[in-house]
Amino acid sequence: MDNIGLFFIILILLNNYNSSLGQYNLTGSLPAAILGKAYSWTCSIFTPVDQKYTVVKFTRNDILVGTVGWNSDGTCLSNPQSSRYELHCVSENVFSLSIPPASMTKYEESSDWRCGYFGDESYKSKVVQLKIAVFVRNLSLSPNKNPFTLAEGTKTLVTCSVNSDAYPAPIIQWFIGETEVNGTNQKLELIADKNDDAKILRCRATNNNNSLTTATVLNILYKPVTRIASPKVLNVNIGGKVKVNCEVVKANPVVILEYLWSVPGNPEIVGRESYLSIDRVSLRGNNTLQCSARNSVGWSDAASVAINVLFVPLSPKFIKAVCCYDHANIIWATSTSGSVEQTSFVQWALDAHDGPFYKASTDAVNTTDEDVYSVRVNHLSPDSRYLFRVVSVNRYGSVSSTTVSCQIKKRGLAVALGVTFGVLLFLSVAANIYLIYRQSQTKDGNTTKSPRSKKDTNYEAESMKLSDVHQYQEITVS
Repeated sequence: MDNIGLFFIILILLNNYNSSLGQYNLTGSLPAAILGKAYSWTCSIFTPVDQKYTVVKFTRNDILVGTVGWNSDGTCLSNPQSSRYELHCVSENVFSLSIPPASMTKYEESSDWRCGYFGDESYKSKVVQLKIAVFVRNLSLSPNKNPFTLAEGTKTLVTCSVNSDAYPAPIIQWFIGETEVNGTNQKLELIADKNDDAKILRCRATNNNNSLTTATVLNILYKPVTRIASPKVLNVNIGGKVKVNCEVVKANPVVILEYLWSVPGNPEIVGRESYLSIDRVSLRGNNTLQCSARNSVGWSDAASVAINVLFVPLSPKFIKAVCCYDHANIIWATSTSGSVEQTSFVQWALDAHDGPFYKASTDAVNTTDEDVYSVRVNHLSPDSRYLFRVVSVNRYGSVSSTTVSCQIKKRGLAVALGVTFGVLLFLSVAANIYLIYRQSQTKDGNTTKSPRSKKDTNYEAESMKLSDVHQYQEITVS
């Protein structure tokens, strides 16, 4: 036989050997044996086709420690070679070797085990080494600080150290509060978040169904978080009072060094307290207010509230009623609040009944000059006393003037004279009201010209700018 033929024969034999090696499966009952506790090996086999009996052998460091298999009558036969071990038939093709608690000592550390078919050495398992468990201990964090103080937004690498001989290698888990966070085994890249302030950072190491935990308290320093304790939009009547509070929801450190109130787009500081008061809201009060608070870390983001001034109608400053034989002329002076559309109308009531008031049927509202208005109320009963008032309305509400009264004349020979006198009286009253009204406006230091013409206008009063000084002053000429 030449060398080439011999080479092929050896190759075939090696291939057959390798194909049978590892066909039997040897597994331990635990990832690692625990000193003083039972441990077992389980061997799963098959009977070779040219063999009659199912018998398996166990070796320790290549030394036979026992055989076990099935007898022809179906009984399990075992032949241990050492009193340290016990052999059992588990099923038709599964057998076990047990190491009792008393025998599980350091003697077994790193021993090599294998099982194989008793009658043919080519059928066997791979070698499996028995390792004795080493529990986790001496668990610690680095940096080792408690509390662990960090400024918000900073990144820090935290290490969880465990004894190096722990076996099997422990599973490391990280927790912030009750939430598990992802770490790379023993290392965690911690990003300081104010929401984690005062929470507990924990590292837990587990092996052999046993856990050990180490922990520290997170102390996250962050600037204040503020809010304004009111709705996002605060509706306020003209002339009303406003008080808004800048509330610090949370901060670390909690000591607030300074407050600041401002209006966006305006560099002026409008307040430095935890609250801001406005005693009298003006027509120009539509603004957004912002507040910020500062601790040793820095300024908070601004919290804001929008002040929405409700342009409620303004009461007539003067009102006068002049009665004739079948109608009455009602004269008043008023201003509209800003650019809000406002309407006015007259109500009447019989003085004898002292109400209720009814809306009067009138001619169109006339303007005699600037902001003085007149209206004629028709179809009134002779020899009767009437009460009149003016009601102004816009989309924010309504307001009534004070009540005035006059006596309707009797019909008779003096009708013509009465009519003439009434007209003269009406013109005189209108002129006097206008003069008084303009004098009051001059005293206020802000006489504003209306853009309206002096011709007859619609029933709705037109818009005009009103002085902020005497918006609510109401004077009635009785």
